[in-house]
Amino acid sequence: MTPWQSQIRLLWWSQLISITAMEMSEPFWPLFLRQLAGDVSGVDAGVTGVELWSALIYAAPLLVSGLVAPFWGRLGDKYGHKKMLLRASAGLALTQGLLFFSSSLWEVLSLRLLQGALAGVITAVLCYANRIAPDDQRSRIVGRLTSATAAGAIMGPLLGGVLIEYLDFQALFATASLVCVGITLILACYLETDVPVQSEYPEVARERPESVYGQVLLLFLLAIFLLQTAKALPSSWFALYAEQQLAATPLITGIIFSAAGVGMMLSAPVWGGWFDQVELSRRPIRLALIASLAGGCYLMHLQESWLGLLAVRFIWGICLGAMLPMVQATMIHLTAEHSQGLIIGKAQRAIKIGNLAGVGAGALLLSWWDFQQGFILAALIYLLVSGVLVFAGSHLAIRENSDQKEKARLAES
Repeated sequence: MTPWQSQIRLLWWSQLISITAMEMSEPFWPLFLRQLAGDVSGVDAGVTGVELWSALIYAAPLLVSGLVAPFWGRLGDKYGHKKMLLRASAGLALTQGLLFFSSSLWEVLSLRLLQGALAGVITAVLCYANRIAPDDQRSRIVGRLTSATAAGAIMGPLLGGVLIEYLDFQALFATASLVCVGITLILACYLETDVPVQSEYPEVARERPESVYGQVLLLFLLAIFLLQTAKALPSSWFALYAEQQLAATPLITGIIFSAAGVGMMLSAPVWGGWFDQVELSRRPIRLALIASLAGGCYLMHLQESWLGLLAVRFIWGICLGAMLPMVQATMIHLTAEHSQGLIIGKAQRAIKIGNLAGVGAGALLLSWWDFQQGFILAALIYLLVSGVLVFAGSHLAIRENSDQKEKARLAES
């Protein structure tokens, strides 16, 4: 095993454990807030109040992290991504530890905002990995790290449920904080310090990374936003759909919901290896076809049997393993090395904002339409993504042809 491969393995495990720790509390915020509101006089502990606070506390870190992700990415480009990874891991440990002592809804909201500002483990790991990985391995590495994120998102709620069932919420927050402290110390000791890459030409370093493939990168950012919107749109009412349409128990609903994560976890490294062999100009067309298949999976969500829906969700998860990770990997390939942290940060911002847009749109949609129309709308968004990717692919092909002609002309002269 080469040195960079051992570092990637360390990053994979650190991301898996960090995401698991962070996700332990995600499904249980309404329960914790209801308990907390009941202990505080003068606070509305009714259903409407808890739902409102849950939405705010869920959205708070997404909004803030989306805004600051490009800033942290740019700092990583300038000062090194190991520092950013330690900052993110320590920030997560700090906020989880402070949640242990929280005694009011406003304190929880403030700490979630702080978490969004300081954390960003996924962004930092991705930036560091792309700094040390060979060019012909970057898509594979992005896929592997995506599998760690998917696995953590599956394991976290399960472990969180066990801690809450047998202990309490304070035990959950304490465990998450201690785990993140341990990860921070391990990374500080064993992760090599990366050296920031300087541009050969100072004036180039000051340019926006989009300056070379500006329209293509903007189209990819739009595709990322739409992909995450489509993915998140049914999440606010999926459990209701499973309960009302399929008469699924909470356990069955959890299994069905997790099938997508399993498909994503298993497929992402495979997609990464395959896309490393595909020319950059041909990647958007492949991704457009996969997005169309994902849209078809949403239309097939309207099942009468939970086993049928389980299979559809697994196939949809396989599509998820390709779309967002490989769009990001392609963007990284198109960006100068000294600006990759910034472009990764912008991609993460598009993901966070798309997630918020999808959850919000899904909640509003159900007040006017039904489940069937919700899945149809999500499928249509995937078709729109396919169009955006085809358009980006045509621009990328034109640009590459122009670059090849310019190189040939210079070689002849």
